[in-house]
Amino acid sequence: MTTELNRQFGDQVEVKYVDVDKVGLDNYPIMNRVLQMGYPYPITLINGEPKFAGGIMTSEVKQSIDELLKKA
Repeated sequence: MTTELNRQFGDQVEVKYVDVDKVGLDNYPIMNRVLQMGYPYPITLINGEPKFAGGIMTSEVKQSIDELLKKA
């Protein structure tokens, strides 16, 4: 997915994978709240806001990013 997003958006987006088992949920309080609500991994955040849970849906992520960039 990283390559696809970089190809479409270039340096307008940053793609980052975070393994919270290694860095700990204390570093990502929003993730802790989302998980307490019962949503499954993986959690996709866009601009720090949880958008998708339970799988990485590339087309939906691209659409969400595209909509955000058009608003900017």
